[in-house]
Amino acid sequence: MPEGTVQKAQKIVPVPTLHFSEGSLAGRVVRLDRDLGTLGRREDNPYVIPDPRVSRVHAEIRREASAVIVTDLGSAAGTTVNGDTLEGPRVLQHGDKVSFGPVTATFEDPAAASQREDETVVFDVPKVETGPHLSPRQQQVLELMAEGMTNSEIGDQLGVTERTVKAYAQELYDKLGVRNRAGAVAEAGKLGLL
Repeated sequence: MPEGTVQKAQKIVPVPTLHFSEGSLAGRVVRLDRDLGTLGRREDNPYVIPDPRVSRVHAEIRREASAVIVTDLGSAAGTTVNGDTLEGPRVLQHGDKVSFGPVTATFEDPAAASQREDETVVFDVPKVETGPHLSPRQQQVLELMAEGMTNSEIGDQLGVTERTVKAYAQELYDKLGVRNRAGAVAEAGKLGLL
């Protein structure tokens, strides 16, 4: 190349592939980079699968626009896609399991994979209580207020002083965002605390 000539970078275009993950072919990747080609165990196939259980010329793989189409060519062991025996041409979808006789590969199409949206997964989440959380003693004071008891009566019922009941009442007013007993009882009813 003459000095000063700029070489254009080649754009690498991802092509569909067959990924083998079992047996002696585990780890083998076949790039489906031709518009039309045969697949089989014979060396003159564009796509060689060196397994004696695969026919010499087993299947045809054709690319049309963005589709990849596989057709069995009368092979002895047959060709299946996701367990369905091919009776004619079949368009492959990203993730399909393609078997040439007993040899299975996963079809991967980078173009389809990049355009596909993942499914939305919905989880059942238990209901979370968002209201104020009351201590057991605050709950008792609230319930006795709702019954109409005075602070003195509540103190006698719970075995605490009237001053302690007033302190619990003030905590309730603060948590519920109210100013008095009637407001506390009404708000607690709305929030399902009573």
